[in-house]
Amino acid sequence: MTDHEIVDGRDRMLRELADRLDEVPDYRPGDVAAMRELMASSMTERPARDPEVHLVFADGGAERELRVHRPPTGASAGTVLHIHGGGFFMGSATLYDAVCAQLSERTGTVVCSIDYRLAPEHPYPAGLDDCAAAYRALVKDPRRFGLGPGPLGIYGESAGAALAAGVVARVGEEHPPDFLALLEPVLDDHLSTASARRFTATPIWNRGLAEWSWDIYLGDIRYSRPAEAAPAHLPDVSWFPPTLISTRDLDPLRDEGIAFARRLIGEGVPTELRHYPGTFHGVLGVAGSAVASRIVADAACFVRDHLVPRYADTGTR
Repeated sequence: MTDHEIVDGRDRMLRELADRLDEVPDYRPGDVAAMRELMASSMTERPARDPEVHLVFADGGAERELRVHRPPTGASAGTVLHIHGGGFFMGSATLYDAVCAQLSERTGTVVCSIDYRLAPEHPYPAGLDDCAAAYRALVKDPRRFGLGPGPLGIYGESAGAALAAGVVARVGEEHPPDFLALLEPVLDDHLSTASARRFTATPIWNRGLAEWSWDIYLGDIRYSRPAEAAPAHLPDVSWFPPTLISTRDLDPLRDEGIAFARRLIGEGVPTELRHYPGTFHGVLGVAGSAVASRIVADAACFVRDHLVPRYADTGTR
């Protein structure tokens, strides 16, 4: 990021992050291609082993890659569908190979990452269709992907968290996942919370970028979209699986994540809310930072905890 004279909340940002702001991407609305290149240039780490690549088919015949990462031991305690972030218009499953390999190693699970279609070329519902197709494929034909018995959960980051919750909304009552992890989730296209109004000049992601990403993802239906596209507006969440919500202090999306966690808790859904003071949206991209390591470790702990029954009703809701 090149311009840090004014950064919202800098006075309470963790020192290890404030000292490294020149390393984080400086995303600005307008040029999708340039933003995609910037994200790609900031995510250069590669896993030790290449994943397996399978294909899944969404409604209408769209063919998408599902990249399958296995634990180094070969044995698996369960499966995670990973849905990457990028504001609905950036990123790819390939860029997140190292992230998914690390998650697989930390949790002992097979991590399957779906390369969903991106806006604006493919606005809603294309990306959600692809993610739902991947989840259905894992449920209905696990042997095709070399999956053994064990829990199946969904893990989404940022815009990927919106898609993850959207998958639960679309197919979760029929085939409920065993757990759901939502890291710095995008949930509410209204952007009417206090944090959404306040954080207009935060590193990596701010209100202007959030507004723009919703516009290009939803297009002409921005103000008439189905609730599955913006999960904060789902009429019923009482049947959601055990859920982790992980929020960042200096993030325009902070309050919608906290509100969704409170709603799940109120509906009786086993829910963990982990909030990290002094952090901003996209902090996991600050490689080697202690707080990023802690966030990843906490999320991996949540996954591991849900690979065995934890509740008297075994989690079937």
